[in-house]
Order: sequence, then structure tokens, then C-alpha cells
Amino acid sequence: MNSRTFLILGFLLAVPLFAAPAVEPPSAAARPGEKEVLLYTYFLDGGKSGVHLATATEGNRFEPLHDGKPIFLPPGWPGQNLTRDASILYHDGVFRMVWTSEWTGRVFGYAESTDLLNWSAPVMVRPFPAELERADQPNNVWAPELHYDPFKKDFFIIFASTTPRERNDGDGSDNGGKNQTSYDNRLYITRTTDGKTFSPARLFFSQGFSCIDAVLQFDESINLWAMIVKVSRNPDLSWLPGRNLVVTYTGPDLDHPDFRPVSAPIIGTHSPIHRNPDLVKSMAEGQSLVRKDGLWWLFWDEPAGGGIQLGVSPDLKTWTHLTDATFPPKAQHGTAFFAPATIVEKLRARR
Repeated sequence: MNSRTFLILGFLLAVPLFAAPAVEPPSAAARPGEKEVLLYTYFLDGGKSGVHLATATEGNRFEPLHDGKPIFLPPGWPGQNLTRDASILYHDGVFRMVWTSEWTGRVFGYAESTDLLNWSAPVMVRPFPAELERADQPNNVWAPELHYDPFKKDFFIIFASTTPRERNDGDGSDNGGKNQTSYDNRLYITRTTDGKTFSPARLFFSQGFSCIDAVLQFDESINLWAMIVKVSRNPDLSWLPGRNLVVTYTGPDLDHPDFRPVSAPIIGTHSPIHRNPDLVKSMAEGQSLVRKDGLWWLFWDEPAGGGIQLGVSPDLKTWTHLTDATFPPKAQHGTAFFAPATIVEKLRARR
């Protein structure tokens, strides 16, 4: 039995099969009686033009809202003037958004809105305390993903950062590769109740490989958080080839996560779902996970392949690639979320 078989067996045995107590839905989109619509954020031009929105008009045909114009423009911060990887969450009547503000730096952006068009003054969030020693200060703060915690009744952001200490420890877990800047990203968490004060960043997930683009959803059927993450390691890592998406689980208390071993690739070049295994330069990243119509819906980006993709699964293990799904031309990855239909209709009407 090879190491990969052990990995998969360990993953399957680690997921308990018992009923979960009822909890408030983590993303609580619609209030009672509200009809909700699935939206998808995306960016163009590397994040220079702002945050854009799309929604499905016919089946899985996602088309731009707001006449294709951005709903939010870069804030103009010196040296931090991008709006990449925007993650929007609707909860209790408010849209909250975080985004990657630059390739390098120690901050991410945060803003709020009630209608997806008029936003509060953007906040530059510095999750790592300034007094940390230089070896622990991050080189980058990438792909923040905003979530609601139904147990603590607050919001948490998962993001990826490389610290000089991690990058220089010589453990071979970094991206590596020729002609490529070396990163050794780990996942961190920060929390907020009001969008003004954020807790100091804490290490959230580290299993011996560089990773990024983590999204979580609480799976009530097994009383665990499911997390899908991109492995950033090169594809030649034998026990876990990189540039793929994998899934892992942890218990309800995210302040004390107990992640199971990650699965074999579920999406990407080395996964069963990949439509063109000979396209060696392809990768899967920028994923977003929602629960809809009794299935898990997973959006991901193949930047060297076919762009934004969509798949569905009943159990986060077996996936069906919805090859009829289409997205706005040149759209780059973002986040799927639910919004009240009344607000979306106003966006359709705006020109």
C-alpha cells in the first residue's frame, strides 16, 4: 500500500459520521421571507479596474451586473491600489467585503455596503501587529476570504502569507520552481465583530506545504467545517502534487482547529475531474464554495486553461464538472455569495 493510499484512507476515516446540532447558517444571506440570488465577484486587468459582479441569467450562464461596470473602485492607497480576490458576505442586512490590495505588503482591504453600490470608507487592515520582529512580518497578504462564525457570532477572515522565517527555514515546503519568486504561504486567521477592530493574526493551517485560497463552509451533516485549499507546491511533489485543490475538515471551534489530513486532489490537473490532463501548465485556484439546491457548488479558476469553472458535488468527494457554465470574458477569480433578489434587481436596472 503506497503513501497516497494511506493519505486517502486516513482522510476518510478521520471524518466522523454523526448528526450535527442545529446552528445558525454561517452565511445567513436572506432574512425570513426574502428571496435570494447567487452572485459571483470577479476582477479584470489584474485587479486595477475594481470589483465586478455577475449572476446567472439562463441556467449556468453568468453575465455581468451593473452593465459590466465595477461596483467598487480601488481606494487609491499608495502602493496598495488593487482590488483582487474580492470576497463579499451578506449577513443581517449588510454586505461586508475584503480584498487583496497588492502583491506585496502587510495589509488587506475592508468595506461595507447595504446595496452593493454605496460603500463605506475603505479600511486598510493590518492583521500582523507592527511590533512583531522582522522575521515574523509577512511579505504578502493574499486572498482574504470573509466568513461568518455561527458559534462565536462574529466574522473571520482566512488569508495566506509568507513570513521570512517560513521562507528561509529550508524545509522544502515552498513553491520553488525556475524563474519563480519563492513563496511559502501558510494560512492565517483574524476576527472582527464590527469591521473596525481586527484581532491579531494567528496561524490557522499548516501541514507542511505552501497553500493559498482557502474557503470554508460548515457541513451540518457531520458537524465539521469543510475547507478547500489550493496546494501551491510544484506538481512534482509525489505525495501531494501541487497546483490542485484539496479538501480537509476541522471541528466547530476555529480558535483551536484540528484539521484532518488533506484529501487527494479533487480539482486540478491531477484530479479525476480535470478535462484535459495533458494541459500540464493548467492549475486550479481562486475557488469559492457555496451550498445550493442540496448540492455543494464549487467555482474555481484555471488561469492557464479555460478560465472560471463550476462543479457540483453531493458530498465534497465526487464532482461533476458543469461544462455548460459560462462567465464574463477575461474574468478572474472571486467569490460566490447570496444576496436579496430586491437588491440584485436594482443592480440590473442601473446603467
